[in-house]
Parts: sequence; structure tokens; C-alpha cells
Amino acid sequence: MSNKKVAVLDITSDRITLVMQDKYTDNFTFRSSQRYDGFYNGEFLCEPTELFKIVEELVTECEKATFTKLTDIMVGVPGEFTAVSCKNVVNSLGLERKVTARDVDALYEIGKPVSDTHVCISASPIYFELDDGTCTITPVGGVTNQLKCLMSYVVCEKSFTALFDKISEEIGINFTYASTLLAEVMYVVPESLRDNGVVLADVGFTSTSVAYARGDGIAHALSFSLGGGHVAGDLYEVKEIPFNHATALLDRINLNIAATAQDEYAVSVGSEIAYYNVSEINEVALARIENIADMIGRAIRSSRYDVSLSTKILLTGSGIADIPGVRECVAKVTGRSVEILTPDHMQFNKPKHASVAGLLMVQRHQMLQKNNKLNDFILKIKEKLGRRKNNG
Repeated sequence: MSNKKVAVLDITSDRITLVMQDKYTDNFTFRSSQRYDGFYNGEFLCEPTELFKIVEELVTECEKATFTKLTDIMVGVPGEFTAVSCKNVVNSLGLERKVTARDVDALYEIGKPVSDTHVCISASPIYFELDDGTCTITPVGGVTNQLKCLMSYVVCEKSFTALFDKISEEIGINFTYASTLLAEVMYVVPESLRDNGVVLADVGFTSTSVAYARGDGIAHALSFSLGGGHVAGDLYEVKEIPFNHATALLDRINLNIAATAQDEYAVSVGSEIAYYNVSEINEVALARIENIADMIGRAIRSSRYDVSLSTKILLTGSGIADIPGVRECVAKVTGRSVEILTPDHMQFNKPKHASVAGLLMVQRHQMLQKNNKLNDFILKIKEKLGRRKNNG
């Protein structure tokens, strides 16, 4: 095997997906996923051995299909396993001078939280402040004596990293960890919306993560165990519909339909086709979606920061974002403007792809940074050798 590659592992509340992207283009060279029991209230519902089996099978499939050896995998950490901590951090420069990139890097480490139960996996700025009170997201080049910053730190439960570190050791591949929610905020949410503050609501199958984002960071985040799967669960319990039929109905529900008593949804499961009354299905679905929307509103109101009613909600994820009429429902319940968010990625351009698209773009950014640093190093060496040659 040759041409060592890197990949991302996207862990959602109903499936685990491995994607290897090409080093030189935005294309992916491998993609595969497996359904599993997921997680609930920050706990995996399957045994660690099952997680190991899924990851090992995905990696083996990838390596056989691409004739390569994976050496590094970026593991996306779901919102239910992370928390956000914001701190005011100060870097005293010693004298008034221009801010450098190295000064900014020092800020990230100064306020890094230390905990027995959590490990910091990211630091990102909400805004920087100079001595004259100027607030900016790009301080390099500004003149100041003290560089201040409201820094957002995402911490991950050590139980999560310990579990996947064991898997990493067993399969012989290095794992790094990235916040899935921050990846979506930074690379799926448009920068223009982040600057003024925006709410991201990623509703999955059994889990929802809500983030209030500003600048290049998350000011507030909250996750809860509700999602599109609960719509299917309600149909199973209230209407006694087989669960596999109920999950298939999620792709048929249209809340915009002015249904008559005779209108029916048709779902095909295997060789079987079943029909269900539109009005009855929509009534149950609407009640649960209004419940999810109410929880999103509660999550926003729990922020210590003032999130004005003019701040819009970007709704994404695999749970309910594709249901026609859901945008209007969430807007009515929360009293806010709502838009459906789709990633700007050629191969992953649907709401259900938001998490994996964000992680791929984080990894792409990191690869470009490494290449730029290497190119800068080579350029400096060439310049140094050139000076020696001229001096000789």
C-alpha cells in the first residue's frame, strides 16, 4: 500500500460515517457508513465492542477500496459529549506594538481550561479587543499594549476520548478530535451571519445541538436528546404503526399539505407498500416538531448572553430539516426567523450532511495550513542558501 491518507469519522445519533478526502481536490475518494444504536443523554446505547467493530470494519473497507493505509482520522465529537466555556483572556505584550500571529496563538493557551473530567479540543475567538477599545476578529497588524479576547473553548468528556483512544490503539491509527458543532459553525454557517450572531440548530435522529455563534466561536451551546426519530417513535406509540414504517414516513411527511379526509401517504418497506392517513400522521408529527422547536427556544433563552429576537435560527441536520413546513413551524414556536442551512460542498450539500461537511472542511483547512508552513519553511531555506551563495 502507498499514498498514506487521512479521513474523518462523523458520529451522529443514528450512524457512523467514514470519509476519506483527496489531498489535492475537494473530492472524496471513499465514503461509507453504518447504522448503530446511537447515544442518548451523553451515553452510547451500544457496547464499546460494537463501536470498535463498526470503526474497524469501516477502516478495513476504506483501505481495501483505496489501496492505501490510513494513518490519521479526525473524529467528530457530537454536541452531547462536549461543553462550551467562554473566558476573557489577556496577553500583555510588554510595550505598545503591532500584534503578530504569534501573539494571537499565545492567547489560545493562556485561558485553556483544565479539568479532571474534560479535555479541551478547541479554542476560537468571539472577538479581540485592543487598547483603544476597538473590537475585531482580525487583530494581527493592530497596535496595542494588551491584546484582550473573549475566547470560546470547547471541551470534550474524557470518557469519550478514552473510549476512542482505545479503538485508535487497537487499529493502529492516530485519532484527533474536533467539535462537530464548531466545525458546522465555522465552515457551514456563512461568515457574514456569524459576525452579527446567529443560532445554529442541528436536529439529528435522537439528538439536537443548539449553538449561539459569534465571530469565530461559540458563545453558548446546549444539547438535548430529542430529534426526528422521536417523530417516528410517536407514530409507533400513538398510531401503532410498525417502527420501520414510521421511520420511512419521515421522508413523506409534508406539513404544508391541506389534506382531505381521504389523502394518504404511501410508504414502501421491502416488498410491502402501506398507506396512512395524512391528517392523522401530520397531527402527531406536528406535535413532536413543536416540542423540539420549544426546546430549541429554551436552549437559546438559557444563554447568559442576550440573544435578540432578530437573531435568526439556521436549522440543519438529518432529523427534521427536510420536512416541508418545518421552517414555518419552528419560526412560529420560537418567534424567530428561521432558514434551512445546507452545506456549500459539492458532494455533501444537504442538511443531513452538515456535520460531515463541516469536519471535512476543518480537515482541509488543517492540511492547507500544514502545506503553507512547509512551503514557507522551504522558501526560507532557499533564501538563506541564496544569501550564502551571493556572499560566497
